[in-house]
Amino acid sequence: MNKNKIFSAAIALLLLAFFTTSWVSPTPAARKTPVTINSVYDFSSYPFPGTFTTSGAFETSGTVTMEVDFNSFGNRIHCLYTFLAPEGTFIIREECIYSTPLHGQGRWEIVSGTGAYKNLRGNGSALMPGNEENWKGFIY
Repeated sequence: MNKNKIFSAAIALLLLAFFTTSWVSPTPAARKTPVTINSVYDFSSYPFPGTFTTSGAFETSGTVTMEVDFNSFGNRIHCLYTFLAPEGTFIIREECIYSTPLHGQGRWEIVSGTGAYKNLRGNGSALMPGNEENWKGFIY
């Protein structure tokens, strides 16, 4: 009789565990969503101020500042961008290579954010013709 109670309790616990865990939905995998960021800068003051717009994964516009690591070597330059939009701020770190003084290309990565962009992650490539940047990549 005692064995039947233990056996019944074990079956009840197994059924309870089975039905409780089956109610939990699996977390979907993060999807890469294309994003485009276009920015224009004024090089008359430092840090370089500018404006930007985004499209694709999220749409917003606002102001941006570009800080350049002037200790970079040769034609390789590192920059830090702070994008300020009504929904929050996101910061991008970029490494660029310039073939001529006014034409560069690079790789970028979002390193932090606040507000609606607190958990924003993404990366991609950039083209820099003159005083503008054309960024393409993915948000995930």
